[in-house]
Amino acid sequence: MSEQQPPEPSPPATSTDTAGEGSTATAPRPRGARAPAPPREHRRGTTVAAAVALVVSLAGWGWFASEQGREAWWAFGQNVAVEPDGTGWASIDTLSVRLEAVETVPVVDEEQPPAGFQFLALDFSVETGTPTDLSSCEVQVRDEGGRLFLAGEEVPRTDPYESSLTCGTSDPEEEPVPTAQSVLVLVPVDAELVSVRVDGREFPPARFIELPLPS
Repeated sequence: MSEQQPPEPSPPATSTDTAGEGSTATAPRPRGARAPAPPREHRRGTTVAAAVALVVSLAGWGWFASEQGREAWWAFGQNVAVEPDGTGWASIDTLSVRLEAVETVPVVDEEQPPAGFQFLALDFSVETGTPTDLSSCEVQVRDEGGRLFLAGEEVPRTDPYESSLTCGTSDPEEEPVPTAQSVLVLVPVDAELVSVRVDGREFPPARFIELPLPS
């Protein structure tokens, strides 16, 4: 009797990829592994797009803010000048002001102005009508370039000069508004001065008094 040989082992079974020949099966990504980074060109395009969006957003906000600023200036800024009449008086509500004299003062209270500047003394006549709350008005000198120089800044504090005008009082009998008032302003020597502005918080919005300076 001949000895029976054991059957040859079958080759291992192989799975067939339904995608067709030449397809390569992709091994699953281990848990916790990061996805591959996008190409550099894609990242650069995303950054540029974000920057452009930011610029457009800021431009829109800038337009909105500037528009709001313009509206506020037209409503409350100095843009409606009240000029004097034929007698030199300019009036807003119960206040009337007239510029009586303008004089350069070389020395005030033994103090000289800084180099390149001079003290300018302004004398006013002031009248008020019905009693109002105690109030003051700031005085500014304007030059032809639009610069404004505020009275009472960087000047000696001495009589008869005040840092502002008294424009109202709640007790005209006990504390009347002085009819003659003077302020001192520090201005550049080479400034071409054109007018004096008087402005108060109690004035109607956007209005102020503007008195021309003698040429």
